[in-house]
Amino acid sequence: MLKMTVTSLRFKDDQYREVKALADFYGESVTTFMRQTILERLEDEADYQDAVSNLGDRHDAVVSREEIRHRLALE
Repeated sequence: MLKMTVTSLRFKDDQYREVKALADFYGESVTTFMRQTILERLEDEADYQDAVSNLGDRHDAVVSREEIRHRLALE
C-alpha cells in the first residue's frame, strides 16, 4: 500500500486568491495545482543538479546556479 503524508499551508487571503485563480484557470483544484507545482519544482531542481554535475564532469569546473541561470537567460 502506498503511504502518503498530509500537510497544510497557510496563505494570506490575497495570496490564496491568486493561487485559486491560477488553479481555476488551469481547471484544477487548489490542492492539485499546488501539489503539481511543487512536484514540478522538485523535478526542476533534480534537472539543475544533473546539469551542474554534467558541466563539472565535462569541464572540470563547477558552475554556480546563478551562472547557469545567467547563461540560460533565466534571470
